[in-house]
Amino acid sequence: MTIERIEPGTAAWTAYYANHIHRYMFALDQIDRQTPALLLDAACGVGYGSNYLASGSQCQVVGVDVSTHALKIANDRFRMAQTEFILDDCCRLEKVSGKGPFDYVISFETLEHLSQPLEFLQLVQKLMRSGGKLIISTPNINVSSPDGNVRWDFHEKEYTAAEFYALLESAGFRDIQLFGQQLNLRGKLKSEVRGDLHQLWSNPFVRAGRWIQRVARGRRFDPVLKETTDDFEIVQFNHPAACDELKMNGPFVLIGVAVK
Repeated sequence: MTIERIEPGTAAWTAYYANHIHRYMFALDQIDRQTPALLLDAACGVGYGSNYLASGSQCQVVGVDVSTHALKIANDRFRMAQTEFILDDCCRLEKVSGKGPFDYVISFETLEHLSQPLEFLQLVQKLMRSGGKLIISTPNINVSSPDGNVRWDFHEKEYTAAEFYALLESAGFRDIQLFGQQLNLRGKLKSEVRGDLHQLWSNPFVRAGRWIQRVARGRRFDPVLKETTDDFEIVQFNHPAACDELKMNGPFVLIGVAVK
């Protein structure tokens, strides 16, 4: 399961950074690392992904986000010579319209927040060069909201694999490849053990002992068996139906790779 924007120094960062950066690792593998290129990271958040992509490639990365708070962190913590962070709304992308055309566009966990996702994809396509590559992700509703009732306060809509694929097609993208991010065997085992340990730690006597140690010794307790990038895998599906048939056993995040 994903979580909304994470920030350095928070519990969410410690717990979920691996989950998020794993998608940027996948994106980097889709990029020609040896050739200079221009990349747009749409809804870049605090900029760690933009920094990661710039560090691992010859790309100039333009990160855009609607949050001034997030971009302050991006400029303070993750700016480098190859990155630029711009305050812009993904529903308009007006301030980056003169920066393109972009060779690559990355946009992770954005579509579900938009009331007009097709318009966003059409805007993105206009900013891309012919033959440019889009790498985009969104939660799999079969896993995140299996009863069809979206649980996340800021999500306008979540998608099945078929809906996600059709949306990319409707926006005019071609050569669409569908992938899914999920826990691998190691990750699943750790998740099961983590659940058992959390149950144990919820015992009032254990909690009291941890509180005493924290107060008396200033000891900080890190997340139990925290996730690492080695806990995840990204698998490819030949057809959206093959993903949707898995229902709750499918990937928790859908990833599309498509060409303009």
